[in-house]
Amino acid sequence: MYRGAKAILEDIKNYPLNDAAETVNEIGSTIRRAMGGTSGIIDTIFCKAAYTQLKPSSGSVVMPKQWAEALAASIAAVTKYGGASAGYRTLLDALLPASSVLQEKLNAGENPITAFVLSSEAALTGAELTKKMQAQAGRSTYVSSELLSTVPDPGAMAVATWYRVAALALQQKYKS
Repeated sequence: MYRGAKAILEDIKNYPLNDAAETVNEIGSTIRRAMGGTSGIIDTIFCKAAYTQLKPSSGSVVMPKQWAEALAASIAAVTKYGGASAGYRTLLDALLPASSVLQEKLNAGENPITAFVLSSEAALTGAELTKKMQAQAGRSTYVSSELLSTVPDPGAMAVATWYRVAALALQQKYKS
């Protein structure tokens, strides 16, 4: 995760920041180049699915519900290609509640930034709840259940952390 984040910070100056879909696509390319292992592949799949969902609105302003749809499409792609689902003790256990809360709050007319922040709290809660789950996919399946019960799934915590940081950064940027 560190290598991916560092590479994104280095490459961001070359991203087409006026085009959300293309920026997400470039983030995926950076991750593919910089990160190794399963996490790098899954994160690349995540970004490519978001790009595909956002591409029709390329060059225009992406609305909050479109971002929520892109998140849902990314989760669906990770589920499809990764073979895991809710309760498997993976990053999906952070992303699924985040997506659910985001869509729920946006559909209820909540301020988009508030909806994002609330969904990031759901992501952190979901990640923490992985302590109580038996690993059914990913590297955690190779670790004893006694050890797993003391820590949340690393992939779930990583995704919940970047999601939370993104939400708080937007909240700070748009604070009145």
